[in-house]
Amino acid sequence: MAVSRVPAPVLVDKSAFVRAPLPDWDREHCLCAATRLEILYSARSQSDHEEIELELDGFRHLRMDAETWAVAMTAERELAATGHHRVALPDLLVAACAQQHAADVLHLDRHFDVLATVLTFRALRLDG
Repeated sequence: MAVSRVPAPVLVDKSAFVRAPLPDWDREHCLCAATRLEILYSARSQSDHEEIELELDGFRHLRMDAETWAVAMTAERELAATGHHRVALPDLLVAACAQQHAADVLHLDRHFDVLATVLTFRALRLDG
């Protein structure tokens, strides 16, 4: 009997989100708290913030917790050993969250290519 494999969810980074539309894949697009905050930071007014929040509510939320932070700290330590630890904190947290939830990361940010060398997730570069 063949086992059907559910495709990994896709954690969308802000770098990919702002270049919408997202690819029409047969995979679930997700966000985490770090990405939500980054996207909402760019709101120009309260009404814009509310509209963006409504849009973001359409995405599945991937939980971030103490494990996410522990994974991020370990990854930063490993990157420091090779001199590549200067990645943006939100990117580090998004990548740690992706590993935690066995998700791929859709991005347009070179940091995810570096982070994928020490964390277990697939970095999917959006054609841009």
